[in-house]
Amino acid sequence: MTQVESPARKILVCDTTLRDGEQTCGVAFQVEEKVKIARLLDEMGVDCIDAGFPASSQADQEAVRGIAALGLRARVVAFCRPNRTEIDLAKACGADAIYTFVPTSDVHMKVKFGGSGSAVRERLKREMADGIAYAKSLGMFVGCGSEDATRTSYDFLEEVLVLAQESGADLVGVADTVGSTTPDDFRTLISRLRSRISVLLSLHCHNDFGLATANTVAGILGGADEVQCTINGIGERAGNASLEEVTAALTQLYGYDTNVDLSRLKPMSNLIAGLSGIEVSPMKPIVGGNAFSHESGLHVSSVMKDSSAYEPLPPELVGHTRRIVIGKHSGKSIISHVLDAHGLSYDDAVLGAVLRDVKEVAVLTKSSVTEAQMIEIYHKRTANSV
Repeated sequence: MTQVESPARKILVCDTTLRDGEQTCGVAFQVEEKVKIARLLDEMGVDCIDAGFPASSQADQEAVRGIAALGLRARVVAFCRPNRTEIDLAKACGADAIYTFVPTSDVHMKVKFGGSGSAVRERLKREMADGIAYAKSLGMFVGCGSEDATRTSYDFLEEVLVLAQESGADLVGVADTVGSTTPDDFRTLISRLRSRISVLLSLHCHNDFGLATANTVAGILGGADEVQCTINGIGERAGNASLEEVTAALTQLYGYDTNVDLSRLKPMSNLIAGLSGIEVSPMKPIVGGNAFSHESGLHVSSVMKDSSAYEPLPPELVGHTRRIVIGKHSGKSIISHVLDAHGLSYDDAVLGAVLRDVKEVAVLTKSSVTEAQMIEIYHKRTANSV
C-alpha cells in the first residue's frame, strides 16, 4: 500500500446519514432508530452528527431532541435555513449547533428566489448574515454552506463564504450538490478558498458521477478541515460520499488522522443496511461482501501465504472478515487446505479430480461451492476409486 508522508492535521468527520442519508428514496428511519444510530456514531468517533431538519417534520424535531438529550461527545447539529423561525426551532430541539445553507448557483437562485440578479444576490447575503448573527447571539455553533457551490461563479462563491465568516460563522461549507465537479477542479477550488477562509472549511460531495469519495479526498488535499459523509454512501439520487471509503482512504492511503474507529465501519454498515432497507453492493469498497473475498487460485494461494499480496489493508482493521470462496476459479491450494483441515487423505490424482468436479458444479450452478459440498465431492471421488 502506497502512502504519502503523514500530514500534521486531523480531519473532522461529520456524519449526515440521519439527515441527507435519509433523503434516499424510500428510506425513513424511526425516531428510536435515529437515536440508536446517533449513539453508535458517537461511540465510533465521528466529530459531528447532522441529526435532522427540524422544520421538515415533527419526526425530525423529535429525533433531534432525542439525540441532543443523549449528552454525546459529538457535536449535534440541526439543519435549517438562515431564518429566525427555523433557528429558534433548532434551538428549542436542544441542538447545540446549526448547519445552514444558501443556494448560490444561478440555477438554484432562479428556482428558489425567482432570479439570480444583483437584487436576489443582495437579499441572499442579507438573510444569510442575519441568520448567522442571530444564531450566534443564541450561543450556537454555526456552520454555513453554499449549496451547488461547484456550479457557482468563483467570485460570488468567495464573496458569500467570506461574508459568512465575517458574520460570525464558525464553519463554512462547500457542497458539490449534483456531484458534477472533478477531483482536480475541486482541489483547486478548495485551495483558492482556503487562502480566504480562516474558520473551519467543510466539504459535502454527492456521487452522481461516482466521484464523491475522490472529490472529498481531493478537497482535503486542497486544505479543507471537515468531511460530510453518510454510512454506505446513502443519500439522494446516487448518494453521498461514503464515510467508510473516505475515512479509510484518508487514513490508510494519505496518512491523515481522524477520530473514527475504523474497526466499527463494517458493523455500522450492516446496521444501516438493515434499518434503511438499502442493501450494500457486494462490490462496495471497504464494507462490501466481496471486499475481502478471494476465489482465483493464484490469488488464494498467495493470500494464504501473505494476505497483503492481494489485500490493501487487513479486513479486521475495518471490522470485516476475509472469505475464501471455492468455485470455478479455484486452484489446488484451497482444495488441499480444506481437505487437510478435515483430516482427509489424498494424493495428487484425487486433488485434481476434486478440483475438476468443483469447477464443474460451480459452472452448472453459477455459484460458489460450499465446504460441505466439496467434502461430499471428495467422498464420492474416493468411494468410486476404491
